Amino acid sequence: MGAEAEADFRFYQHYRAAIVASILFIALFSSGVDQQAGNEDDLDLLLSEVKSTIDENAGYLTEPALFYEKVSPLLEKYDIELKVFSASGDPIFNSAAHQRSDGASIWPDRLRKFNVDILTQEHGELSAEIKANSFSVQPFRQFQVIIYAVLGGAVIGLSVLAALILLWTWYISKTVLHPLKDIYHATEEVIEGNLDYKIRYVKKDEIGRFIEGFNLLRSHLKKSIEQRQQYEQARKQLIASISHDLRTPLASIKGYVEGLEDGIARNEEMQQKYYRVIKSKTDQLDRLIDDLFEFSKFELEQLSIDKSLVNSSEFFQEAFLSAQMDYRDVDLVLAGPLPSVSLNIDSARIKQVMSNLVDNAVKYGGTKIVMEVGEHGGFVQLSIKDNGQGIHSEDLPYIFNAFYRGEKSRSRESGGTGLGLAIVKYIIEAHGGEIHAKSQPGIGSEFTFTLPLYLRQG
Repeated sequence: MGAEAEADFRFYQHYRAAIVASILFIALFSSGVDQQAGNEDDLDLLLSEVKSTIDENAGYLTEPALFYEKVSPLLEKYDIELKVFSASGDPIFNSAAHQRSDGASIWPDRLRKFNVDILTQEHGELSAEIKANSFSVQPFRQFQVIIYAVLGGAVIGLSVLAALILLWTWYISKTVLHPLKDIYHATEEVIEGNLDYKIRYVKKDEIGRFIEGFNLLRSHLKKSIEQRQQYEQARKQLIASISHDLRTPLASIKGYVEGLEDGIARNEEMQQKYYRVIKSKTDQLDRLIDDLFEFSKFELEQLSIDKSLVNSSEFFQEAFLSAQMDYRDVDLVLAGPLPSVSLNIDSARIKQVMSNLVDNAVKYGGTKIVMEVGEHGGFVQLSIKDNGQGIHSEDLPYIFNAFYRGEKSRSRESGGTGLGLAIVKYIIEAHGGEIHAKSQPGIGSEFTFTLPLYLRQG
């Protein structure tokens, strides 16, 4: 049930409760009317006595004082006032001119007046108006009971309704207005940058779901800002160090070239050494530039992925042999048989991933690298395990972030930009797979990624 519908339903319940209370009160007070059902006969008796008294004493109407003496016993008996009118409506007699007034009545005249037509022998057709001075004498007492019941019921009903409205107002204030105030305050806190401000609300209604969504949004916003700040911090660190990373190999190349020009390398062996250093530094520059270029393309979502069908056994066998050729000084082992399934992949990009992971293992002290390929639940899974330096636990969650370099000095020495693993993650996810790592410092690391099998449609 929605908040608006629930509010309408609760208001209807309160309104119904007020009506029921009024009806019960009226029924309670009007029960005496049923016990006085004979009062209707008393009213008929009063009217009959008024008619007969006026008819018997009609001859005295010309003398009001004398007529009053004749009818005063009846007036006193019922505590009433009497007016007599001619057939044309002209007043003939008014007992109020002869009676002592007890002051204004609390009851309106329309509730205590009765009219009766009288046919007399002396004056023909007359009419009389009977006015009750109080409701304490029969037959008027029953009207007092009814009026009190109606007024009492109305007062009780209105009191109950007012109390319920006050209670409902308090309930709305507590369950709706206060949470809305908290939401507004939380919004101001978020605007001011306080993303740790959490709204406390335990109910599972619509407002509760809204607040839960607000807290979730705040949490995601906080996480996003933190990630963005980490990204910006890492990017700034990279920009601050990229000139050094580029300048160092350039300075070495320049120094060795000048050495060759100045004739410092006098024999062939020395010259070959200079050439090897120049080539090594050139390769380092090439890797830096390639990483930056690849990263710029995938950040702009322009890194091309050209997929084609390959056999997993043939592909991984070829990639393994190629890695063996590139890393002759490393014990590179292919463990277990290779699964023979179809993959829809960009072969060059997946080889780039494998080369990057093997290269990282070698850079950071890996002398034995074990590659293992298996098939698990609709995916081909490849793991690359090394016995290198390992990765610290505080760095492990961030190694796939762009520009992140756990050990800055070690990365600088190895010429890393902190982009290689970010590019690897992008390529794997572009193929519909996942990549993760586990590591222990001093023992080694293991990187595992998955690639979905190719399934023919129909």
